[in-house]
Amino acid sequence: MIKALIEIGKSVRDLYPMPLVEMPYQLDKLKKEPVVLVVEMKNTGGGLIVENIYTSKYSKEDVYFKYFFRQPPSSNGPASSLSFKFPGKPSALRQRLKILNLLGYFVDIEQVAKAIESKIKDLVDTGSLGKNVPMLVVFKIDGKWPAENESLKKAFTKNFLDNLGKRGKRPVWKVDGVCHGCGKETTVYGGVGNLLKFYTVDKHGYAPEINPRVAWKQYALCEECIFDLERGKRAIDDFLTWNFYGKDFWLLPVTIGDLRKVIDRFRTFHQRISGKTHTEGYEALEDRLLDEASRQHQVYSYHFVFTRKENQAFQIILHIEEVLPSLLREYVAIKRETEDKFKDSIFEAIPLKDRIKFNFFTSNNLRATSQKPGFQDTDFYMLVDKVFRRAPVDERYLVKKAMLRISSDMQEDSEKTGRIPLWSILETLLSLEFLLKWGILKRKTGGNIMGNSPYGEFFDKHDGFFNHPAKRGLVLLGVLVQNFLNYQYKERGSTPFIKVLKNLRLNQEDVKKVYVALQNKMNEYGIGHWWGKLREFVGLSFIEAGDNWPLSPEEVGFYIAIGMALHSHPVFSEKRENESNEVV
Repeated sequence: MIKALIEIGKSVRDLYPMPLVEMPYQLDKLKKEPVVLVVEMKNTGGGLIVENIYTSKYSKEDVYFKYFFRQPPSSNGPASSLSFKFPGKPSALRQRLKILNLLGYFVDIEQVAKAIESKIKDLVDTGSLGKNVPMLVVFKIDGKWPAENESLKKAFTKNFLDNLGKRGKRPVWKVDGVCHGCGKETTVYGGVGNLLKFYTVDKHGYAPEINPRVAWKQYALCEECIFDLERGKRAIDDFLTWNFYGKDFWLLPVTIGDLRKVIDRFRTFHQRISGKTHTEGYEALEDRLLDEASRQHQVYSYHFVFTRKENQAFQIILHIEEVLPSLLREYVAIKRETEDKFKDSIFEAIPLKDRIKFNFFTSNNLRATSQKPGFQDTDFYMLVDKVFRRAPVDERYLVKKAMLRISSDMQEDSEKTGRIPLWSILETLLSLEFLLKWGILKRKTGGNIMGNSPYGEFFDKHDGFFNHPAKRGLVLLGVLVQNFLNYQYKERGSTPFIKVLKNLRLNQEDVKKVYVALQNKMNEYGIGHWWGKLREFVGLSFIEAGDNWPLSPEEVGFYIAIGMALHSHPVFSEKRENESNEVV
C-alpha cells in the first residue's frame, strides 16, 4: 500500500509542488472561521525580537504562499515550520516556540510567549476575538513570510528529514542503503511511522520479534519517495477518501498504464458527487463509486483501505489488497440484479416508501444502538472483507445478529398491535439473497421440495434461497400467524397470541406447538376453517421436511418472520368464508 501511495504521489507532483506543507484546517468541518495571528519579528544581530502582533483573515491559498504550515509530530512538540495552531495551554505554546531555536534563531522563548498571550488577552477583552476561535500563529521575520524565506525552507526540509531519522534523540535511521520505494541506492530514512501514523512496526510491543532499532529497514525511503508519499497522502485527503456506508474509505488504484489519467478521472468524479446525500435517486453513491472504479480500464487492481481516527489516533481498520476491476463490475451487476428481482417480487405487492438495497447491514433498522442489539462496526468490516475477497460467511451468524434486532423491535409493540418490523425483515432477506447469489453464503442444504405447491412459483423467484421444505413451511406458517393476529387485533384491540411465538426463538418442537395452538385459537374464534390452502401446505411442507431440520432457533424465527412480513402479498391471499358462508 505504501508503494501505491508513492506512485500516486509521483503522478500528482504538479498538484503539490510543496509536499511538506499541510493544510491547517478543513474549513468545512469548522464551526467558526479561523483567524491568523501574525507575529512580526526582527533580527537585531543579537537575536530576534517581537516588533508587532496583529490578526488577519485566514486564506487557503496563503497556506502555500505565506504560512508554510506543517503539523507537529506530537501534541506537545514544536512544529517543523514557522506557523502552528495556537495550542491554548501555556506549556504547549512554549514547546511550539522551540522551533525558532531548532531552526537556528537566537530568541527568548519566554518573552515571545508572553507577548503572544498578552495580545490574545487584549483581543478577547476588547471583543475583537471570540472564544474558541481556531487560530494559526505565523511568524514573519524581517518582513518575509515563512514561504518567502529560501534559507528557512531549506532548514525546514532538513529539520523534517532529520526528525525522520531519529529514534528519540538518536540519529540511527539515516543511512546509505536501498530505497524500498524506488529501488535506488542513496541516503534513506526509516521514519515512515512518523509520516503514516498507522505504520507501527517500529513501536515497542507491536512486533516483539523485531528489534526496534533495525525495524526501520522494513521500509526505508529516500528523500524523493518521502516527498511523493506526502503528495500521495494529500491526494487521499483531497479526492481519494470516500464515504462507504458511513465509514472513511480509501480507494487506491494500481495501474498498468497512465496513472495520472486514472487519478484525474477520480478527481472529477469526486467533485461531481462531493457533498451529495447518501443516495441519489435509486442508485447509492457507493454503487456509483464502485461502478466508476470498474470502468477504469488502465487499473490493474485497487487497495481498499478503511480508516478511523479516534482520540487523535489514526488507525487502519481494514485493508484489502488486489481488488480487481472485473470483480467490482460483477459485484455492481449482481447487486443491481438482486435488488431489481426483489423489487419485482416483493415491492409491487408490498409498497414501501423507499427501495430496499444491500448495504452490509448498516441501516438504522439493523444496526446496534445503545438501547438495542444488532450489527456492529466489527460485523460491517468482516462482511466487507468477505464480500470483496469472496470468502465464505456463515448464514447462521448473520441471521442471529439480525434476529436480535428484529426480536427486540417486535417485543416493544407487537403484543398491543401485532405490528412487525417489516423493513428490517425484508432488508435482511434481500441481503442474504445477495450473498447467496454472490456465492459466499455458507449454509446447510438438504430436503426435497414438493412440485405441486401453489406457492412454488413465488419461492422459485428467490433463486434457491428457500431451499428446504421446512423453510417454506415456516414462511407459510408466518403468513397464517399474521393473518390471525390481524383478526385478533380487529376483534379485541390486542394480540395476546404473539406470546406463543416466544419472541421468535423457536426450535422444531416449538413450531409444532405453535401450529396446534394456532388452530385451537382459530377454532375458539370460530374461524378454524379459514385459510384452508395455507393450513394444508404448512402441514405438507413440515411432513416433507422430516424430523431433523437444519435450522437454528434464530433461523426458524427468521423464516416465520418473513411470512409475517409478506402476509399481504397477493400470492398468499385466498377467499375466506364466515359462518354465514359470506365471502370476506
